[in-house]
Amino acid sequence: MSSDDVRLLCSQDVAARAARTVLDAQASGHYRLPHRYDIDLPNGFFRMMPAAVGDYVGVKIMTLARGVGNRYLLALYSQQTGELIALVDAAEVTQLRTAATTAVAAGLLHPNGASHVGLIGTGFEAAGHLRALAHCWPLESVTVYSRSPEHRDEFADRMSAELGITVKPAADPAGVIMTSEVSMLCTKSKEPVIEGMKFARGATVLSIGSTRPDLRELDIATFARSAALLVDDPEQVIAESGDVAAAIAAGVLDRDRIFAMSEWSGATIDSDRDLLTFKSVGTAIQDLVLAAELVASARESGVGRELGELASLKRVPSLA
Repeated sequence: MSSDDVRLLCSQDVAARAARTVLDAQASGHYRLPHRYDIDLPNGFFRMMPAAVGDYVGVKIMTLARGVGNRYLLALYSQQTGELIALVDAAEVTQLRTAATTAVAAGLLHPNGASHVGLIGTGFEAAGHLRALAHCWPLESVTVYSRSPEHRDEFADRMSAELGITVKPAADPAGVIMTSEVSMLCTKSKEPVIEGMKFARGATVLSIGSTRPDLRELDIATFARSAALLVDDPEQVIAESGDVAAAIAAGVLDRDRIFAMSEWSGATIDSDRDLLTFKSVGTAIQDLVLAAELVASARESGVGRELGELASLKRVPSLA
């Protein structure tokens, strides 16, 4: 399946349903999620993300070539037969499942929704996340910041027209978050992009960046102010997020304040810890669940192309 096929088949409702299915699987314990594996290369890295959930097992492979870009491929197998069911260009899957997961987390942390959101970032993840929030919340306005005036102006015009809401560019990142009860950060920065003390009191902070140990998006002060850190998977976030690792090393974040989405039952804020924060590094379970649903839809609608048997079966010798 190509990314065009994925876009054709995957609505916001489909992505949201898959994200909730992932939480159900994690709550029941019916999944396997080994640690992802990275191979550092002279010009980038190679990542493998295996998982098993429901009737499926598979792996997402990601490559990064500096100065070139990323490629994503997902191989989906049957647990029962070992058959390769599908190969999926997972670039679009990654964006859709990440945004849908964040939207579900936003609903857990901020159940009444919000009419205004402050947004830091104007890339494809920022656009995907804004679409997901606009689908589930009654958004009326968004204030967006990017270091590039051209990027933030173009993003504001494009997303205003697409979503039918008011998206305004801002020249000051602090001004974006100081007046927003919900702030969303979607960057690839290697340094914190905002001062944590400037978030509005009692705000919900949704952080999508810093998915590798060498990246930073939130500073130490943000975690010091956080009554709870909600995550998609605690072990992978602790191992992979440079933000979280730095906060733990600084002694401002302990394991008792890190909660899996599937276990969330709320947290009490106080004058010192007044923020509720979400951090995601993405999991292969999210990829597999959404891909499996899309493959089923593709078969029903005739989307995609048949590749035949790519991996031949080596049969078990008969003992008779």
